[in-house]
Amino acid sequence: SNINAAKTKHDAIFKLLQNEFGVKNPTRNDIIRYRLYEELKHNGYKDLYTNTYIPREILFSKQIDIDHIIPQSKLFDDSFSNKTVVFRHTNLDKGNKTAFDYIESKFGADQLEDFKVRMDALFQSNVKNKEEGISKTKFQKLLKQETEIGDGFIERDLRNTQYIAKKAKEILLGITNYVTPTS
Repeated sequence: SNINAAKTKHDAIFKLLQNEFGVKNPTRNDIIRYRLYEELKHNGYKDLYTNTYIPREILFSKQIDIDHIIPQSKLFDDSFSNKTVVFRHTNLDKGNKTAFDYIESKFGADQLEDFKVRMDALFQSNVKNKEEGISKTKFQKLLKQETEIGDGFIERDLRNTQYIAKKAKEILLGITNYVTPTS
């Protein structure tokens, strides 16, 4: 039932992008971009970092980027909960910082407090209605500092993946004579 509900929602967004935005063949990224934009509804469609209004007309232009809240170089996470839509110049300015660290270094303590209050309000709207605001996971990522991620996370993750791959090969060799691992 969850898969059917997601497919129905996906198809509705697909048609909406064709009809209202003039996107002839919406891609998966176009649909994600629109869903990320809709998350901003209770913030007045304002960018989470700078609290600047994002006009609907430029959502699919080169002025708007999908940003990783925690950069992939810090935490290899390409999930929906680690993304938001922002102005391209903000994304470039943020660089390789977490959202929290960027706001703290760029705007200072007062703006950081405003940011925390806005994120809490968006999270609370999601608690009341799962179709609105931001998820708990996204809320936590938005408030995560680089120091909380820890050094070597990606290296540890890769080692774990290597170990799992070796174990999987070992188990498969117990039921077949030929196992060809690939990268």
